[in-house]
Amino acid sequence: MLEIKNIISGYRKDNPILKGVSLRIKQNEVVAIIGQNGAGKSTLAKTIMNMVPYISGDIFLNGKPVTGINTQGIVEQGVGFFFQGGRVFPHLTVEENLAIAGMSLGKKAYHDRKREMEQYFNLLNSKNNHRFKLQASYLSGGEQHQLALAMVLMKKPKLLILDEPSAGLSPGNVKRLYDILIGLKENLKMSFLLIEQNVKMAFEFGDKLFLLKDGTIEEQSLSLENVEEKYFNN
Repeated sequence: MLEIKNIISGYRKDNPILKGVSLRIKQNEVVAIIGQNGAGKSTLAKTIMNMVPYISGDIFLNGKPVTGINTQGIVEQGVGFFFQGGRVFPHLTVEENLAIAGMSLGKKAYHDRKREMEQYFNLLNSKNNHRFKLQASYLSGGEQHQLALAMVLMKKPKLLILDEPSAGLSPGNVKRLYDILIGLKENLKMSFLLIEQNVKMAFEFGDKLFLLKDGTIEEQSLSLENVEEKYFNN
């Protein structure tokens, strides 16, 4: 699904943030990336989306090179990107946010996709939930995260990149968000790249776990306790 080969990226060639990162994500697989702040986790996600300049290396989607294709082109290749903190239009209603996200779909395809998403997001149920007509700025932080995720999913991505989806959420909202993600994982034929500071959730949701440290990546087979003790309690 996604293959990254020896990517070096950053805003300065003499001081790159990523220093030769390679990884592969198979179809219907969840790869989780953990690491401390400043390790380059968000830079990895943004490099794939061509939001951060790459210096060298290659990125392939379904065996085809996409290195250098602009962000919109990456989206058109079937990649969805959930920004850290979630991004919605705060002065528009839930309904209007969703309509903007699905504006490239035809009317029937939009309503079919919305009905499909309703089983994961109660927020989108216009019949039983008054919040569907509510301005997004009045939603809770957890609800705004759900709306942002639903907006990304409207385009039926084959690969979903999640950049710190639990950031800023209460433990209860983290659980609710991951319950949705688990349902998506189980029922939709999608691959996931999860960038996550919450090590416990990365272990529970990911099929494979990689540690990013100082701009390089390595696969780990450590226990949750060992990872937390070795890398996050210093």
